[in-house]
Amino acid sequence: MADGREKVRLKYYEDNMPKWQHTVAYIVYALLIATVVFIYYHSFIAAVIAGLVLALWEVPIYANSVAKKRQLKLRTQFKDFLEIISISVSSGAGRSLENAVRDSLKELKMQFSEKADIVREIAIIVDDYDNAGIPMHEGFLELGERSEIDDIKSFATIYATIEGKTSDFGYIISQTKDIIKDKIEVTMEIETNITSAKSEAYAMLILPIIIVVFMSLMGGGLLESLFTTFAGRLAATIGLVCTLVSYVIATKVTQIEV
Repeated sequence: MADGREKVRLKYYEDNMPKWQHTVAYIVYALLIATVVFIYYHSFIAAVIAGLVLALWEVPIYANSVAKKRQLKLRTQFKDFLEIISISVSSGAGRSLENAVRDSLKELKMQFSEKADIVREIAIIVDDYDNAGIPMHEGFLELGERSEIDDIKSFATIYATIEGKTSDFGYIISQTKDIIKDKIEVTMEIETNITSAKSEAYAMLILPIIIVVFMSLMGGGLLESLFTTFAGRLAATIGLVCTLVSYVIATKVTQIEV
């Protein structure tokens, strides 16, 4: 590319975390899980084994959540991109959509950064258009498929329909931007409510662990039977399984697609 950036065509719905981030996530989850298991069992061996094994299950879940957050971030950035080109094509008579897309890079770099996904993707589309003659609507359609973001796919379809066929594309782009903006605002409102619900659910999950910790620290053998007898181990196992199931349910029910 002209500015030296690498043409990396990411699939945003896939795990794109680097290996070091996977390693850090694994270590963090292993430590957290081991800590919880040790609180319930007071067994170092059980804690280590559970941490090392269950962290392998948790890391892909974390990676999936990171991918979804990146998708949402790109979707929000794309809305800002539409805002920029909508103003651009409406400000000058005869201004082409291709020039508006090309010139949007400067403002996008100022608004976000050189490394922002939207900057990199628009740069790829512009570079393909300028140097390989690939129509921009095909670039946006390809981006929509790689990101699995319906708003980008819709924009690409509209772009292909109006390309070279109407002088009123400024109004059409503006209307498209408004529709996508409304959808994103609804998404963000739902995400806010989901975050609040998640916080409450996680607080309820942590509460039993805190209670066990405090009762253990109180001494006097209050929970001695929990850690030394078969009935106590069974009760601890049931409590731990209930905590795990509650965590899975809390994670699943808050995954809402808009």
